Amino acid sequence: MRQANWVGGGWARAERGLEFEVGERTGGAERWPRSGAEDARRALAAAADAGAQWQRLGRARRVAELRRVAEALETGAVSAALAPDLGLGADELRGRIDEELFRFREALELLTEGPEESGLGVFLAHWSDLVGGLGARVARSLAAGRTLVVRSDRRLPRAALLLAQAFERAEVAAGPLCVLHGDQPDLDLALATAPQVAAVRSREADSALSPWRARAVARPETIWELWRVANASVALAEGCDAGAAAADCVERFVGRSTTLSAQFPGSIARVLCPERLFSRFTEELLASLDRSPDARRPVPALDADLTDHLAHAWALGLDEGATPLRGEDPLGRAGGDGPAGLVFTNVAPRSGLARLTRPAPILALVRVPSGVDASELQRELDGEPKVPLHGSSQP
Repeated sequence: MRQANWVGGGWARAERGLEFEVGERTGGAERWPRSGAEDARRALAAAADAGAQWQRLGRARRVAELRRVAEALETGAVSAALAPDLGLGADELRGRIDEELFRFREALELLTEGPEESGLGVFLAHWSDLVGGLGARVARSLAAGRTLVVRSDRRLPRAALLLAQAFERAEVAAGPLCVLHGDQPDLDLALATAPQVAAVRSREADSALSPWRARAVARPETIWELWRVANASVALAEGCDAGAAAADCVERFVGRSTTLSAQFPGSIARVLCPERLFSRFTEELLASLDRSPDARRPVPALDADLTDHLAHAWALGLDEGATPLRGEDPLGRAGGDGPAGLVFTNVAPRSGLARLTRPAPILALVRVPSGVDASELQRELDGEPKVPLHGSSQP
């Protein structure tokens, strides 16, 4: 099945006629347009041409147009379309999609007022936004009056395609959004460094940005917005229920629909456990992992280099004296349906293993003297607590 770019309110192939393949890791490979610099110029020109008319509509009308887009996205249809790409069943994904689409609709209610923006924006999508999250993120600029070119994430281009199809069904006036697909850094370079671009938004940790980020950020006339893709810590309170906390941690660590096998930003990578609770919690965690069907059936790796990252974590943990409780050297593991989770105990608070930030199925059990120490270490590792403390008494 072949897919297309969305440019100037219509569908278009990549200018050079080249394609790239997506889905080989989930068993459903498809061909997508491999857009390049010429496609970038065409999309930027189309979005710029739409700018004056889009601004003239006024904020209230722009938000109304975007509401029609949100209404055109149905949970069941989106779940069915995206689930195979993620290695999930449609029913498994439905709850998260419903949550993301609600986020899109809720964002529009908050955008009925605000300052106007002008000019052209570039948005480099990340797969974890799925469709509703992507809609909510781009709506902020579109509602304010800016037109956008979105480059879909190479790992999940269908999310942006579904959003473009919703714009088509909603017959949005003025064509304020263009969507390009591609898997080469030269496309991002052409988009982010174009002289007419007023703002660029991207995930900070997308490795595809590194070859040209310094050059792009150095342009003072362009607003550059980066947001973080990272994992998180759970700090356990001393009086918490070890069994309930362990079950919750397993769901947040390897849940198929909630964390996509720990690959979703915000999935936990560290449990900061007080000394007096450590042995009991470790037993409950291993028992919960043994009971969890998600731990035995993880989703496919969404990043091609995830196995290499897991192998690095395995070697790092052993070098630093951590003890593996679950998993094995990923480079020596044959077959399997997806990335096998690694669980380490006796992880030092200031070790490299404890400070890995990439979302991945790696869980470090860190022993701390007390709940107060757990809370303080969580702030140090995560910046601010992103996962609530467990237990009735907050340390």
